[in-house]
Amino acid sequence: MTTHSRKVLPPWFTSEGIDLSLCPIDNVLRQALSADEQQFRTGCTLLKSMCCSGRTEAGVFLLGLLKRHPDDYGRLLIIADALSAFPCQETVELFASELRRVKGSSSTRAYLRRLIEALEHFPIALTEATVRRLAVDTLVGPRFRQRLGALVDHHDYHDDA
Repeated sequence: MTTHSRKVLPPWFTSEGIDLSLCPIDNVLRQALSADEQQFRTGCTLLKSMCCSGRTEAGVFLLGLLKRHPDDYGRLLIIADALSAFPCQETVELFASELRRVKGSSSTRAYLRRLIEALEHFPIALTEATVRRLAVDTLVGPRFRQRLGALVDHHDYHDDA
């Protein structure tokens, strides 16, 4: 007598595909901590997707991960890209501190641009005060201040008074 058992799939496998809001995060976190570049990139990409699925813990992890690599601008660029899917006050504040901390150069330019691009796409209510301050902050490089100033003008952050 043969019995056929049905394979029981994990709850995050749905008829529409993988539901990242239910998927375990432990292995993804390990990937994002990997010294291997491909594992790291894959982990960050999955964490970004989890952020898009409402996984706050993925975004919080990415905030800490950015602080773990203060001088690795290749990794910082990947993390900043992933954090672009986590628009919250903590991300805005971290991006602002990075724009003040990191001096513009050929090796940092792509990273700094990515930070500003993310701020440009975050909700105005979330970024307004910070972008205004950064646009006149002398710790931010002149080209980036100019770009932030253009963002202020574009979004009409000016006081009506």
